[in-house]
Amino acid sequence: MHEGAREEFTNIRVTRDSRWFTGAKEIVNFKVISHFKQNLFRDSKGIYIYQTFRAFAEKGYIAVEGPLLAVFRVDEQKITFDSLDEVPLTAVDVVLNTADETLYVYYPRLACYAAIPAGVVPYFSEYLHETADGEHTFCGKPVVARAIENWT
Repeated sequence: MHEGAREEFTNIRVTRDSRWFTGAKEIVNFKVISHFKQNLFRDSKGIYIYQTFRAFAEKGYIAVEGPLLAVFRVDEQKITFDSLDEVPLTAVDVVLNTADETLYVYYPRLACYAAIPAGVVPYFSEYLHETADGEHTFCGKPVVARAIENWT
């Protein structure tokens, strides 16, 4: 995908606490971060932001040290990520990261993880249930407990 685009390994990174940086400077402009999230792709070299400027196209690879996306909305049919991508609720895989005892949603298109912000937790938890043996399910699928060692 995006053959012919100039490839660049940028100094953009997403930290463990989901903050975006370019070098040492934090990117705080919500519209810039939103634009980046809506233009994320993955290939064999990693996750990149794809942008076009008139006839010029660029793939800017980024470093991912933590959750790349966040769950934006949960309804009875789907989860919407803050990239505006959607996944059917029945296809969602939830991971309990044993390193921080926090739930994350796996996003298969980018093979990355999304955080579940506090404002979304009440809606998300409607589909989260505890089983008789103390385990948890999300929409009937087991929540997998394991350490997330690689965020992409």
